[in-house]
Parts: sequence; C-alpha cells; structure tokens
Amino acid sequence: MNRLMLVFGAAMLCGLAFGADEVPLWPEGKMPSPQANQPYKPYLVWHTPKELKSDAILISVSGGSYMGCGIDGFEVSPIRDYFLSKGVTVVTMRYRTPRPQGLPKHVTAWQDAQRTVRMVRSEAKKRGLNPDNIGFTGCSAGGHLTLMVATSSQTPAYEPIDELDQLPCNVNWAVPVYPAYGLVPNTEKSEVEKCNDLSVDLVPEFKFDSATPPMCLMHGDSDGWTPMVSVRVYHKLRTMHIPAELHIMAKEPHCFMRNPVPGTPADTWKDRVWEWCLKSGIVSVHPYTGAAGWRTLLDGNQLEQLADFEKGVWEKYEDNAFTASKDSAIWAKGEYENFVLDFEYKMDPAANSGVVIYCSDKGNWIPNSVEVQLLDDFSDKWKKDPPHLKNAGLYGHIGPKYQSLKKAGEWNHMTIWAEGKNIRIALNGANVLDTDLNIWKDAKTNPDGTKIPPWLSKPFCELPTKGSIGFQGKHGGARPYFRNVKIKELGK
Repeated sequence: MNRLMLVFGAAMLCGLAFGADEVPLWPEGKMPSPQANQPYKPYLVWHTPKELKSDAILISVSGGSYMGCGIDGFEVSPIRDYFLSKGVTVVTMRYRTPRPQGLPKHVTAWQDAQRTVRMVRSEAKKRGLNPDNIGFTGCSAGGHLTLMVATSSQTPAYEPIDELDQLPCNVNWAVPVYPAYGLVPNTEKSEVEKCNDLSVDLVPEFKFDSATPPMCLMHGDSDGWTPMVSVRVYHKLRTMHIPAELHIMAKEPHCFMRNPVPGTPADTWKDRVWEWCLKSGIVSVHPYTGAAGWRTLLDGNQLEQLADFEKGVWEKYEDNAFTASKDSAIWAKGEYENFVLDFEYKMDPAANSGVVIYCSDKGNWIPNSVEVQLLDDFSDKWKKDPPHLKNAGLYGHIGPKYQSLKKAGEWNHMTIWAEGKNIRIALNGANVLDTDLNIWKDAKTNPDGTKIPPWLSKPFCELPTKGSIGFQGKHGGARPYFRNVKIKELGK
C-alpha cells in the first residue's frame, strides 16, 4: 500500500497524466491489426514544461523486448524530465505489446508510432509548437522502434483510416538509445562477436528513405545488444550526408541508465543529447518567442506607432526589418524593468551600433544607460579593439566570453536577459555573457584593470535598472539592420 502511494506521488510530481490526459491513438473499431493477445489500447500523453522555451516536441517511448511497454520507467522518465526542465514539450506513448501473433514483432508498435507522429503534428500549432520540429527517442526495443520511425516513414505501416492519416509521419530528428534487433544475425539474441564483422547488414526494415533525419546515437560498449548497431547506422547516415553524432560509452551495459552512478556517462548522457540538439539548431538557448507573454517591441511596418525617433532617419528595410541612415537612436515607447529582449540584426561591413537598455536620460543616454555593443568584429577597422569594446559585450566594460558573431550581411540572433543588476546575453545559440552590474563600483577602471572610456562617467552599480530601450543608428559609417524585435516582461 505504501509503495503504491509512493509510485503514484512520484508520477504526479513528474507531471504524468492519468485518465482524461491519456489520448487514445485510434478511433473505436479502427485500430489496424487488432490482436487478441494485446489487451490494452495504446495512447499518448502530453507533458508541458512550466516555462516553454522551444518550439520542439520530443516523443519518448520505452523498451521492453516488444513484450511490455511502460509509460513511465527508467528508460522514459530521465529524458522526459530532462527535456521538460529545459522548456521542451514531451509526448510519451504506450504502444501495443506483447508481440503480435503471425506478424513481425514490431509491426503493431510501428503502427502506433506512425499514428502518434501524425497526431502530434496535427496538434502542434494549436499548442504554439512547430509541426516540423518533432523528435523521437526510445531505448532497446524502443531504440529499434525509433529507427523504424526515423528511417522508414515513407513506408506505410497501415492503411489510412481518416483524414489525420493524410499528414506525414516523418520525424525531424531522432535519438536511438542502445537500439536492439538492428543487425541481421542479432535480431533475437546477443551475438556480439559476429556483429563485429563490418560485412554484417542492418535489418532490411530500416529503409533509410528520403525523409531520414539527423540522429544522435547512444550505446554502451559492454552492451550485449551490440553497439555495432549504432556504429552501422552512423556509417549509413554518413554515406547519405545526413548529420549524425555517435556516443559509444566505455564499459556501459544495456539499460545503462538504470541506477547510474552520478557524474558518469550513464548519468550525464542526456547532456550529450542536449548539446547535440543545441548544435543542430533543434532547440536553442534563446527563448521561444511564440510562447505566451511575448509581444512585438519594434516593427519596420509600425515604427511611428511603436517608437520615438528623428524623422527621416529610421525606415523600413524589408518585411518587418528596419534600418537607419545616420547616427541617431530609435527608442521603443515606454520604460522597462526586468525583461527579456529578443531580436535579429545584421550589419554592413564595418558597422558599429548598439542596444541601449536601462536608459534614464534619452537626451544624454551614453553615460545614463547600459549599451550592448553591436560591432562588425571582422572588419579591419575594429579588429584591434580590446575585448571590452567587442560585439556582444557591455560596451567599455566587459567583452563576451567568446565570439559567435556571423559575418557582415548575415542575420544574427541575440537575446538579452535584464533582471535587476544581472545581465545575460545569448548570441546565435551560444551563451556569451553573464555578469552582475554591481561589480562596477568605479567609473574609470573595470574589475579586470582595463580602462573605461571617459564618456561613460557613471559606475554601473549606480545606474537604475528601469528605463528606455533603444537601438543605436548608423554610428560607424555603415548601416545596422534589425528585425523580429520582441520583448517579454518578467515579474519583479
């Protein structure tokens, strides 16, 4: 009785759904390949993060030899909870088991998986998510199912039953984790040594069709279900010029995430998956601006309604982008305290501009604000400048940890978190700055000993953390361009 209550409590804590939250995959009487030995109906469950930070969706399934399928086991909950903590929506799915009679072991599960992808795709936009950013992951038999979904979406697993089945069932990225049943002599039992022969083929149900997506493969080197499955899949993807990443972890067995030792690869493997997602552009350190609470701050089509600026200086460029013809700032209407500012910008060669926050005097903004520097660091004109004058730093005070700027003429994506005295900056998917304005108690010398330009005459620690937001104009003799400028105000 106590154990049952603990399991139920843990499930509720993890955000699991019961009853009405279980969404059946098939209409009554329409499920393909019904089996007398498969007593329960398959379903999916949506898990929404507390704060949505990405438009991606991850579908996660368990293993179980195609004999059983849990919705919340050690193969599902770790990656589910990890991605939820990162602000990514997760869908868990219970597919039909045990193995169907008279059919290949995976067929009914594959039918359920293709149907799940279609259902998720149909629901994505309603939830503010991207129907073309769906991932799939699973372990062991679930890893095999992941490969089925990823490599063979152009092969129908069942005949269409309704309009939903007109949607594509391909996924856009996949994370197979120690997939089983992947090599021809290794489909039903462990034959590790035979599988070391590179002439051994992948099973024919993996079609590697035109919709096969990028993958991140995880496997233990001591797995009885040989890691050569993942090696061979990685090799196949390379021959098709499909981006992939492969992690073979020394001395890790099958089901390596069961009771892992903290800090070991069996525990930190999720970090490797997340890093791959970041590098691949699947998720981003930038917030998802389609989520609730975001609004347009500046728009090239509505400059006069949204901003104050010198007439004739700022103008629409294209779509919602805007640019300046001379050195004169544009100011968003209103004052802002505790916010996230998200925008894109590009610069003509040698451009020098900036984002101004916490401005308390627009007529004399330089010493009365914090400026995030926007600079064409690649230009010969600026390349000898010290770090605290470089792009994505706080001008005159501190440079970025490293530079992820794109070359002149290419659009960059920047996010600025301004929460009291804490300023964080992300540029093109990288966290480049995180600092506390309180450490600047002097207006002449930075904490690292470098000199602050004399026109910045007030120490950061004394500046108010509420004020106007602006963009500097054509300061360096070359134009800056801005678009998709959005803001989300945070609680105090």
